[in-house]
Amino acid sequence: MISDLEGVLPTRATRRTLAASRERQRHRHSGASRARVVGTYAVLILVAVPFFFPLYFLVTGAFKPGRTLLETPPTWWPHPWTLANFHSLAGYPDVDLPRYALNTLYISGFAVVAGLASSSLVAYGFARIPFRGRGVLFAVLLATMILPAWATLIPQYMLYKALGWLGTFRPLTWPFLLGDPFTIFLLRQFMLGIPRELSEAAKIDGANEFRIYWNIILPMLRPALVVAGLFLFINSYNDFFGPLIYLTDSGHFTLSLAVFQFVQLRGAPDIGAIVAFTLLVVAPLIIIFFFAQRTLLSGIRFSGLKG
Repeated sequence: MISDLEGVLPTRATRRTLAASRERQRHRHSGASRARVVGTYAVLILVAVPFFFPLYFLVTGAFKPGRTLLETPPTWWPHPWTLANFHSLAGYPDVDLPRYALNTLYISGFAVVAGLASSSLVAYGFARIPFRGRGVLFAVLLATMILPAWATLIPQYMLYKALGWLGTFRPLTWPFLLGDPFTIFLLRQFMLGIPRELSEAAKIDGANEFRIYWNIILPMLRPALVVAGLFLFINSYNDFFGPLIYLTDSGHFTLSLAVFQFVQLRGAPDIGAIVAFTLLVVAPLIIIFFFAQRTLLSGIRFSGLKG
């Protein structure tokens, strides 16, 4: 009705009135939108505070005097800031941080390289090659992701013992040569989004399946490989139960297992060194998540788009 009036009475006053009305509507919509955004962020901050508190206490606690770490009520801010906890940790001759870091990087690096190579091949078969029983095999693969690790612990331990692998890195690395179930699932979901016309055109030109996989699929799969590699590295880096079961020599300990051993031997009397040790172990993962959080979240989001 207002637009009709504007057409009938195209006076300057009418145009000013309409413009003012539209401007008020825009302000109301923008104000409501800003209020929703502010409310959303306020709720997210409130929800994040309980999860952020342990990290805050760890980071600040590493720089507090050791005597203040067990005080009640707790000291919320280091006063004064000190590196005494790190100096105390460095004073233990049996704590070989470089060795633990190298062991962890070796296991995590092996998991990334072997896991991506083997899992991408298996995922290509599930996504691009039709064969009888493919759906059943994929369902079995998904079932292994649901199966608790405790259900297969004893058979795996007996197998590795019969192979003579106990006390070595092999139980923590060589199984990745056979693929990782979650990585296979993740890469398969990405492959399902690649147009099949590319593979069919390559077959017309005489390419076999491996050449299609190597020259066409893998180059297009780089974002997915980055996401899967990050997951493999983080999971392997965080693994505590595997090293605890299979590693016996302290020279083979990973960072997570070394922290556990340090706590067992020292306990609360040197709580400052324990907090400093824990921060050094957690810091690489915090840095990785800070720089790669968008990549990780996009991998979680896109992994379920295709069925």
